[in-house]
Amino acid sequence: MIQRRVPLPRRSARKGKRTSKRRKSRMALRRECDKRFAQAVKDRDGWACRACGSPFRVQCAHVVSRRYHATRWSMANAVTLCARDHMRFTCDPLAWDAWIEERFGEAVYSELKRLARQGVTHIDYEAVLASLPKGE
Repeated sequence: MIQRRVPLPRRSARKGKRTSKRRKSRMALRRECDKRFAQAVKDRDGWACRACGSPFRVQCAHVVSRRYHATRWSMANAVTLCARDHMRFTCDPLAWDAWIEERFGEAVYSELKRLARQGVTHIDYEAVLASLPKGE
């Protein structure tokens, strides 16, 4: 049996998705907010892991996921962890929940989750940047 080739539809001259300048600007602002927020959290925690005390390869870890913009840049929603502990807790969410509840208390953790579920309709990145300390 012979199969006939079906011609593919022609592609337009434009290649790839076009991203508006406004969206690129907002994405750049979000990256700057994340960068300054991580710096502020590490400064607050003395550039040491809150789980083991290691000063090596520290990272900003969010208690409630960053995907929830209502708590994404809240200082109460982040701790400094070394890369090893950050990966360990990422791979074992039950251990993470237990550590957070032991460290900060169940009431604080529940409040962060409640705020995260509320969500936000619009993010004012300029206001977020104004609330964070200036980077060096």
